[in-house]
Amino acid sequence: MSITVSPRREIETAPIGAFHWKFGLLVGLVMFFDGYDLFNAAYVAPFLKQEWGLHPTQIGTLLSSGIAGLSLGSLIQGWISDKFGRRVTMLIALFALSFASILLAAAAHDFTSFLVFRILLGTALGMVTPLTITYVNEWAPKKFENTFAIWVFLIGFCVGGVMASLVGVFATPTFGWRSIYYFGSASILVAIAAYIWLPESVVFLWNKGRNVELARVLARVRPDRSELYKGASFEYVSASKAKNIFATLFQRRYIRNTLVCWVSGALSLFCIHGITSWLPSVLIQSGHGIKSSFIYGSAMMLSSLVGGLASGWFADKYSGRTKTMFVWYLAAAVAIAALSMPLCDVVLPLLIVASGFFVFGAQSVLNNFIAMSYDSDVRSTGVGVAVAVNRVGGICGPFVIGLLQNLGNGVEATFTALSIASLLAAAVVMAGRPLVATPQDTRAAALPSD
Repeated sequence: MSITVSPRREIETAPIGAFHWKFGLLVGLVMFFDGYDLFNAAYVAPFLKQEWGLHPTQIGTLLSSGIAGLSLGSLIQGWISDKFGRRVTMLIALFALSFASILLAAAAHDFTSFLVFRILLGTALGMVTPLTITYVNEWAPKKFENTFAIWVFLIGFCVGGVMASLVGVFATPTFGWRSIYYFGSASILVAIAAYIWLPESVVFLWNKGRNVELARVLARVRPDRSELYKGASFEYVSASKAKNIFATLFQRRYIRNTLVCWVSGALSLFCIHGITSWLPSVLIQSGHGIKSSFIYGSAMMLSSLVGGLASGWFADKYSGRTKTMFVWYLAAAVAIAALSMPLCDVVLPLLIVASGFFVFGAQSVLNNFIAMSYDSDVRSTGVGVAVAVNRVGGICGPFVIGLLQNLGNGVEATFTALSIASLLAAAVVMAGRPLVATPQDTRAAALPSD
């Protein structure tokens, strides 16, 4: 007699085992290079300014160019991954990431070439981020959905950001700014590892009716039930019939969270990319040395790791996603606003650490909220479009800060603008609501818990 199995329930109730550790390590390595490549331009910018004689607006354009590529990548990955699978799309992104790093290291010789190659790098990164968010949330056991997702996503991402600053501090004085991108080309090793081991998404296989592969992947997650899967049938999944999946995001079921995810995410990334891209340069402008400014950037990335882990734990154990995001964004606004004031050498690093702790911690929970705001058959598109729209804020952040640098009080104006963005994000996230399962949604997808 055939047994009917719910793949979603199998994933949700699975204990943390060897599969999760191996999956977490691989995705963590992917996010290491995502974080490294996303933030390394901040440590290249002072050298490019000196070598090519660039003014602040050009530097802002270079910093924003990569984020413009992020928006493009976020949009195209949704269509590719929904049609061909998460695995194929991730492999394309990882190999493109390595190729772009090599071009930046070996072939970027002026403002224009750097701009073009940085957009290519950003496009690859734009594919990686929403894919990872979708992947991790689809594999997360229900009991640890926030904690697991944030650990896997954030540790590699933040360590990569820290590594960008360390390479900037210790390698560039001897080997030049190109060494930053030669190091980044090592992502080819992760691309090869993903080709060998990365599994296809259970939800994608399920929606496509590829039951043989589905049984094989589930057996990797829960080897103690592998025999059960061989002879099992799987609950039927009715894929979305909407001709225009983008329009589906504005249906009554999704529209509230779609708008919340778009607006709060854009404000959040305005703040994150504005402060991480310009912090070293702003500190140098304020009289700090290059080395100390880079170290402050590294400290912010380390604190962002702790902030993300703390926010995930807090959301799981106490207040849920919405209230956690509100508290974290509000605290970030206060810490960043304080950076605009004259500070002693003891208080300054504490406020930088607090800024990273809270703004990145809020963004980490927001990533999970976005993924869980959509049912599985539109999740990849929903996440991809949300991330692409959010990147508009990310693009504006470095560019606007570049314009503010031309003012007489550029440092104060910078931190005031970033603080306002975080404060507005805190207000917007409070409008978010959990997704409620419908009778048609037989997948029992993981839902926001607040």
